[in-house]
Amino acid sequence: MNATKLLKETPIRGEDIPRWLTFASFWGAISYLLSCVSLLVGNRRDQVRLNLETIGLGFLLHTAGFITGGSLAVAAGSIASGKSTTAISQEEISGGQLERSVVRQGLGGALGSVVPFMLALGSIEIARKITGKPAFGEARATNWPLAVGTMVGASGIVSLAVSQITAWVAKDAKS
Repeated sequence: MNATKLLKETPIRGEDIPRWLTFASFWGAISYLLSCVSLLVGNRRDQVRLNLETIGLGFLLHTAGFITGGSLAVAAGSIASGKSTTAISQEEISGGQLERSVVRQGLGGALGSVVPFMLALGSIEIARKITGKPAFGEARATNWPLAVGTMVGASGIVSLAVSQITAWVAKDAKS
């Protein structure tokens, strides 16, 4: 199958791409914020020197990567299922799946947060190389189990809250 035919037959329609961009932007920003907070919690020093230029550049790199990777992943899932993401969402809402999977989504967000945490660390390191200044000081001053644990816990709470809000909105939409 050639690329032109694949693009013509793709199930991506209407609001799909703006939804992906919004979703990926939101989670990219949240995961970077939670990563930075986790790094601060895991820092062993009484005072942490922050470099806002490096942190800001890391944010831009992380969020751009999250938007690109997230959108490609969702597009691939849409193409593989043969359904637009709008159609998939409508099926989940009408079937009550969102209301039944709140706890599972929260746990998935907690366990899955290690990947965005690693992506944030990579973005911060690239930003450090560009600016020449570390974002949070030396990496060896970080208690990594505490930082990762904070990321997992905070991400789980945020995922649980967002999932519950989404379930309430879906339930209200059906009423």
